[in-house]
Amino acid sequence: MNPKPRQARDFEFRCQLAAGLHARPATRLAEVAAEFQSECTLRNLRNYAIANLKSVLSIIAAEVRHGDSCEITVRGLDEEAALSGLQRFIETELPKCDEPLLPAPPSRGSLPRTLRDAHAHAVLGTAASPGVGRGHIVRVGGLRIPAAAQSEKPKDRKQEQQRIDKALAAARIALEVRLARAANKTEQDVLKAHRGLLSDVSFTDRLANLVEHGRPAGRAIVEACGSFVEMMRSSESLYIRERALDMHDVCARLLAEIYGEPATHTPQLTKPSIVVAENCTPQQLLSFDRQHLRGLILEAGGATSHTLILARSLEIPAITGVRETALLPDSEEAIVDGSRGFAIAEMSQAVERYFRNESEIAERRRARLSQFASSAAVTRDGQRLEIGANVAAVEELGPAFQNGAEGIGVFRTEMLFAGRETPPTEAEQFEAYSAAARAAGGKPTIVRTLDVGGDKPLACLDLPQEQNPFLGERGVRLYPRHEALLCSQVRAILRASAHGRMMLMVPMIATVDEVRWCKALIASVKQELAGERVTFDDKLQFGVMIEVPSAGFLIEELAREVDFFSVGTNDLAQYFFAADRDNPALAALANPLAPAFLRFLQQIADAAHRAGKWIGICGQMAADARNLPIVIGLGIDEVGVPSAAIPDLKHRVAKLNASDCRDLLKRALSCASAAEVGALLDSYSGEKLPLIADDLVVMPATAQNKDEAIREAVGTLWVAGRIEDRVRLEDAVWAREEVYSTGLGHGFAVPHCKSAAVHAPSIAVLRLREPVEWGSLDEKPVEIAILLALPEDAAKEHLQVFARLARKLMNEEFRNQLLSARDAAAIRSCLEQNVLAEA
Repeated sequence: MNPKPRQARDFEFRCQLAAGLHARPATRLAEVAAEFQSECTLRNLRNYAIANLKSVLSIIAAEVRHGDSCEITVRGLDEEAALSGLQRFIETELPKCDEPLLPAPPSRGSLPRTLRDAHAHAVLGTAASPGVGRGHIVRVGGLRIPAAAQSEKPKDRKQEQQRIDKALAAARIALEVRLARAANKTEQDVLKAHRGLLSDVSFTDRLANLVEHGRPAGRAIVEACGSFVEMMRSSESLYIRERALDMHDVCARLLAEIYGEPATHTPQLTKPSIVVAENCTPQQLLSFDRQHLRGLILEAGGATSHTLILARSLEIPAITGVRETALLPDSEEAIVDGSRGFAIAEMSQAVERYFRNESEIAERRRARLSQFASSAAVTRDGQRLEIGANVAAVEELGPAFQNGAEGIGVFRTEMLFAGRETPPTEAEQFEAYSAAARAAGGKPTIVRTLDVGGDKPLACLDLPQEQNPFLGERGVRLYPRHEALLCSQVRAILRASAHGRMMLMVPMIATVDEVRWCKALIASVKQELAGERVTFDDKLQFGVMIEVPSAGFLIEELAREVDFFSVGTNDLAQYFFAADRDNPALAALANPLAPAFLRFLQQIADAAHRAGKWIGICGQMAADARNLPIVIGLGIDEVGVPSAAIPDLKHRVAKLNASDCRDLLKRALSCASAAEVGALLDSYSGEKLPLIADDLVVMPATAQNKDEAIREAVGTLWVAGRIEDRVRLEDAVWAREEVYSTGLGHGFAVPHCKSAAVHAPSIAVLRLREPVEWGSLDEKPVEIAILLALPEDAAKEHLQVFARLARKLMNEEFRNQLLSARDAAAIRSCLEQNVLAEA
């Protein structure tokens, strides 16, 4: 966004948001305009639509698309301040409002070959949220207008307006409660958009106008909803058309507040269920019992609807754009495949078999990774890396420890404060922290004190508007002005320390004086608790986050004051490169793999270890498994990552050699760019994997046809961690098969391909329980299938393996060796000696 001032009260800008001014950025823009008394107007210079900048709905109606030029006009008492504030927001903050949505899976629904061949009856749609769900069909209706709203006569106009005002106030309070309990940022963003609609001046003015013209409250809401929904649905923008569901949701809430009955039919789920509906509003989705909600099948709603954004965030399989929902009988069991985009309600033998095989492969993968969840993360040469989970709520602790968390890397306490008009009490905080300590069962739990400001404002704190909030009052810099609030939090943390192994960490430290101020406050609180005879851990460890470059140059001095360090690489990188981490245009600049940044990290880690302190990383850099060799090479003691990533990270650590990682780090430090470091990491596989291993041999394989055999072989590579994208590799194998059959004859097939989905050159072998038809040259069924999967840049010697294997299979003695092998080791040995030894 580069606003171009034209006159004192006007300026132009070009919209750079990929999805245009949709609900979320429109909400933020309207909030800024509402801070000023002046009349603020937007004109879309493409279609000449005019919008009231204080109205989200009015902004949406202007249909501002990516690339549209717009004119902002400000008129009123504080027009200079308003113009300056809007211009600053559009230039610096609006580009951040187009946060990338979770990626949607492939859009065209299709049946796997096995199910097509079995003539399975399926309904197809658009794959919208990946995964497979199985449950009983539950049909849900759309917006339901209460009977009273249709038949009631208008009362006094003042009374009708009061009914609407009361409903609006109650709905806003209910949304604030939901915001406080929101599971993640995606859910928070959707709820904030709904909150914006409830306060929208165009909406409230329309309601007041309808009441003034004699409509009762309920009828006014229904008519206002209809007019705005019609406006959204007539838009040329798919993104804006999908916002109609949000308007439905808001109006349904208002009707429920007035008439005491839900205006949307949201049945209670009592068993595993798949919800089928024309559409589903975000509030409906959030109201379902997630323990029983296994999938969504929707007639309407695209991949960018708030409902489906939430579904992906909550890992609920979903498909949309389904025309034949009538073919899915109520209460019958069905399966929805949100990865491929289809649903089936006829549980035939072929369907049961397909999903049973899929489930078995997925379970093998989970079981394999679960082996690492319960073990420590140790390299092959014995270097230990502690892996903890980053959490924001007590509810996340159970899954974190099930996934093998060795502690809590960061408990983000600001989530307890979010979405509230007043801060949580000491008692509320103590309850949360002590629950975390007990759930950890003696494992370390690092509780970070309130970290707000910058990109994290709080409604319950009167934080000042700052021209550059990332360089303003953030983290520890806020504490002196809110000392009572910090004392309450420290008291709660200290009291909770009696229930487990807790550690306290302070964010955004830049100077030694800040540390000493915090230590003095903690000492004062300890003295106060001791005087009250309250039990706490007097030896509670105290640490600081290294997020400000100045702190990175003060490690020796800080080490005399603290017990540990944790590097917040996200913030440290943005300050190091002077590049806003939320600005997409600067994303490539603030790359933690840049050699200069790696040198800084090495300096910090070495200084901490010289001082005898342990040091962790809790930023995104640690969660990316690709960066593990760098993290280990730096000698980092601990990382805090999302809990779902823990088993895989432990598995990958076990493949690495710390001395090799240190050598790789040296080479990375001599690189000239982050791209060169990335290429170095891509070429480093850690443990050199053999082409064939015992866990890549399946005998007896249960596949009953060629498609099942290819899926089982590809699934074997996926389970072993040789690939990540199964569908991509299957497609690559079939692309080769469709040119010519890889059935070489004599009961053998050698499917093969090159694909970017392959991490390391690999051979998977299936010795089939029952021979399968393959379209072989000699028309004989296949007893052994040998899949050769190579990366795109496969070395020449690997490309020679296929030719050598094909020649060897002409030898009857070699074929008999494979056919008579008693176990996987014998098959592996036969291939190694006869094919791979000379490759």
